[in-house]
Amino acid sequence: MDAIRIGFVGLGGICRERHVPGLKKLPGVEIVAVANRSRASSEAAAREFTIPVICDDWREIIQRDDINTVFVGTWPYMHHPVSIAALEAGKHVFCQARMAMNFTEAREMYEAAVHSGRVAALCPVPYGLSVDRTIQRFLSEGVLGKVHLVRVQSTSGVNIDEDAPLHWRKDHRLSGLNTLTLGMFIEIIHRWFGWTKTVTAQTQIYTPWRRDAEGRMVEIKIPDQVLFNADMEQGVVVQYVFSGMTAHGKDTIEIHGTHASLCYDAGPDILYFLRENNQLEPVAILPEDVYDVHHWSVERDFIEAIRSDSPYHPNFEDGMRYMQVIKAVYDSAKRQRTVHLEGHSQT
Repeated sequence: MDAIRIGFVGLGGICRERHVPGLKKLPGVEIVAVANRSRASSEAAAREFTIPVICDDWREIIQRDDINTVFVGTWPYMHHPVSIAALEAGKHVFCQARMAMNFTEAREMYEAAVHSGRVAALCPVPYGLSVDRTIQRFLSEGVLGKVHLVRVQSTSGVNIDEDAPLHWRKDHRLSGLNTLTLGMFIEIIHRWFGWTKTVTAQTQIYTPWRRDAEGRMVEIKIPDQVLFNADMEQGVVVQYVFSGMTAHGKDTIEIHGTHASLCYDAGPDILYFLRENNQLEPVAILPEDVYDVHHWSVERDFIEAIRSDSPYHPNFEDGMRYMQVIKAVYDSAKRQRTVHLEGHSQT
């Protein structure tokens, strides 16, 4: 394939800040069309980035013969229909995280990707990219010894204000099962320790109703807090703590081995050795392991995967797997029992 000709369905947020500037740096890549939720929003994006075609409906993007690649930048409720339609039309897809509303949608998206033979990519989590190669190397070289325990903590005060208007991330009609930063950290843990085997979870909703933008009261179905344990394929146990109800925020991953422990502090994006008395010693990142998150290569990697038929991660299987874990969290909390995940068979 020579020219990569792209249509955007939903061009805002990270697409405006990262993806479009990243794509414009690449040779042989052209952004042909945009379709946002409103004509005015599409026109604004077209003016800002000199996009020649404005579409009033996302289906027009899919139908255009001069587009071979679709970027899906909408909220999760649109990821499934747009991605599947694009793949069935023979187009490559780059989909914004989180992948889908639920595991069923994610599985259908994955199956459509496999059937199409096209590149089906997800936007990666920015957390962990700068230390990924270092941690992968430590694990493969046995620097930490045998890892038996990992602890993930992601807390903030995002859900404390009971009178705050309903945010789209808290609206199950737009976000589905996606909760806080679950999908983000599950994606990272899968990268380092393989797929999840079992989940034992509990969830809490502290504000059961919130008022939406139209002033209507909406029942809240997405938890304010999630606690769960997971058994991983590599024999590691991961303890997850997610809460939007804490005065002080923290996003950390602790990896405890028999020889050494690591603490990744995602806020400042620093990896530490965790020494005795909880002393933190910064890890020296080798030059060959450096990844500059501020100048990430996501768009380049995606385009290269299209042109060279090389692997890209996270792909739709990676997304399906973390959506399966999120479903297992809900199922485990509801049934008050451990849920076993097996292959792609869980429904």
